[in-house]
Amino acid sequence: MYNKILYILLPDYAAHEAVYLSEAIASDEFALKKNPKYVNKAVAPTLEPVKSIGGFSTMPDYSFDTMPDDYAALVLIGGFGWSTPLADNVVPIVRKA
Repeated sequence: MYNKILYILLPDYAAHEAVYLSEAIASDEFALKKNPKYVNKAVAPTLEPVKSIGGFSTMPDYSFDTMPDDYAALVLIGGFGWSTPLADNVVPIVRKA
């Protein structure tokens, strides 16, 4: 079932970039949606916590190796990680999407 929105997070990601989209997916004007059509999931290079530019640590739901094939959208969150060699590992993911 294609109900997952996957957010790619590299080290030093820009946490603020995911806020508006992820909030709109998960909640309505009153609270969290009881039965959302889509669910937000974080993907990082490994299953270890990944830190944002602002110092927040996020525990990914999936690593690049364990992410599902069935998802509705792939969102690339910005940040300083895109200027590192680690970003090269995202190219095959984007091509497959």
